[in-house]
Amino acid sequence: MRLTDGANVIFQGGSSQVSMSAPTLTPLLSQAVQDRTSGATGVARQVLAGLLELTSDRDLLHSIAEVLPGKFPGYASMWHISRAARSADPEAALQAIRRQLDVDVDRSVATAARLVRERGGSVRTAPSSALVKAVVAALPKATDGTQVTGLAGADAISPTTVLNIRGTLQLAQTYPTIVVTTSLKLVPESVFAKLGSPLFECIPLHLFHAVVLDGEVLSPAEAGARAVHIGPAGT
Repeated sequence: MRLTDGANVIFQGGSSQVSMSAPTLTPLLSQAVQDRTSGATGVARQVLAGLLELTSDRDLLHSIAEVLPGKFPGYASMWHISRAARSADPEAALQAIRRQLDVDVDRSVATAARLVRERGGSVRTAPSSALVKAVVAALPKATDGTQVTGLAGADAISPTTVLNIRGTLQLAQTYPTIVVTTSLKLVPESVFAKLGSPLFECIPLHLFHAVVLDGEVLSPAEAGARAVHIGPAGT
């Protein structure tokens, strides 16, 4: 039987017990774990790069992929990345995620900036999202009118709920708030239930005005429906 005990993996059989240390992270992956400034998307890029360095050592890659979600307990993206690393062709799967992530980020930022410009007025933001920062940077400095639009990223989206940095709930309750994100943040409810951190809070999806997902402007219900169709947790 295989059990985990902190940093150790313990194999029990009969009366014997052998303790094996969990895999040591590479410098690039360790840096990603310690990153507190790049946001979930920036960290995902670092992790993808770190795992791609290991594709020639399938056993090591799989062992690290198994513990990866636990290193980032609030990031839905790590569930997707871990699945890709444990797939039949991990190099192709990880490369595909990295290419698509760059495309989807650019599309979401451009669409959200256009949507905010069309609404006019000023913006208020939830902290920490690199995508939100990019949207704000693309907006004109001067504002017009009194309308305020909220902007927030997402660390995870289930069919019913958004997980994001604390302060997002108040923003969504105060202003019409747009979530700017990518499909890498969509997970089924069974996976979402395991995510969380003292820094994050859960926000009912229906409280948001819209969700910009991979460049598409969706209603909260439409975004939730996309999460419903994400593969089961065991695959």
